[in-house]
Amino acid sequence: MVVVNGLIWEEWNKEHIANHDVSVKEVEEVCNSKYQVIESFRKRILILGKTKANRNLAVVLSPEDRNLKRYGNGIYYVITAFEKEV
Repeated sequence: MVVVNGLIWEEWNKEHIANHDVSVKEVEEVCNSKYQVIESFRKRILILGKTKANRNLAVVLSPEDRNLKRYGNGIYYVITAFEKEV
């Protein structure tokens, strides 16, 4: 079971998800609620869940920084997020 204890935000990923019409608040809502996890490439995970406004989001998270050093303790870097049709 994957537990998300924290998310790492920078201007780049905040702007990137905004381009997909997703807010930081929505990503945090999904990661702090009931979600489905799909393992992806390079140890990344895909989180599928709903916001409080009932939007279905897909959130891609990485457990590693750019130098492939693990964050650990359930801390992830947000790669992207977008609305997902069911």
